[in-house]
Amino acid sequence: MRKLVTLSLTTALAASGCSAGTHEIDHKKAEGLARQIGAVKGTVKSASCPTGEKLKKGASFDCKLVYASGRTATITIHQLDGNGRIETSGRDLH
Repeated sequence: MRKLVTLSLTTALAASGCSAGTHEIDHKKAEGLARQIGAVKGTVKSASCPTGEKLKKGASFDCKLVYASGRTATITIHQLDGNGRIETSGRDLH
């Protein structure tokens, strides 16, 4: 019998302030999370998450992964609250 192992990671990210008084996800930390989860499918050459994602509970955004083999993938990252906590799992990798 094979067991399905689901890797999930939640992290608290520091928000960076903008001059307009809004707060955004730290995209570099989100890229680190994307790399970490994406590594279950192979060696990740690069991860790219969008800049300027506003903090908003329940929102999500996609990051692009490029593997050492040249294969690409997308991973969806979910915002847990308005304080920068995010999570993703292997199920969000497509």
